[in-house]
Amino acid sequence: MDSQAFLRQLESYELPASEFNHLAHLRAAWSYRQLYPAREAAARCARALSRYAMSKGAAEKYHHTLTMATLILIYSRLENMPEQGNDWPGFIAANPDLLTSLPALLQQYYSADKLNDDLARSAFVEPDLAPLPMSCLLY
Repeated sequence: MDSQAFLRQLESYELPASEFNHLAHLRAAWSYRQLYPAREAAARCARALSRYAMSKGAAEKYHHTLTMATLILIYSRLENMPEQGNDWPGFIAANPDLLTSLPALLQQYYSADKLNDDLARSAFVEPDLAPLPMSCLLY
């Protein structure tokens, strides 16, 4: 399935919840960035994920800071490897840590207390350990 078809299923809530695993979250982030400038892609992706979670009766699972931090990490890597912006399998193959070690990656930027704060669920909270590579949101 191509990126646009995948996003149509996500946005129309037709994507079965059983198929929306961590890899699908990453694919959504990558797919939005393939189609839109970074800031717009991040906004569209966060909105789609939040609405999808609500549509499946799992609104409490959406965590805005985790979502935005993950998008920033993905978009930063795409900024450094633009050739992977059109190659989903290649992007995942070159960045397996996003799939297997995302919590450890995020721990480089956020303490557990900061991420577990209620505010971090509903709004973006700046990291407390190291700055995120925000320059990727400029394009």
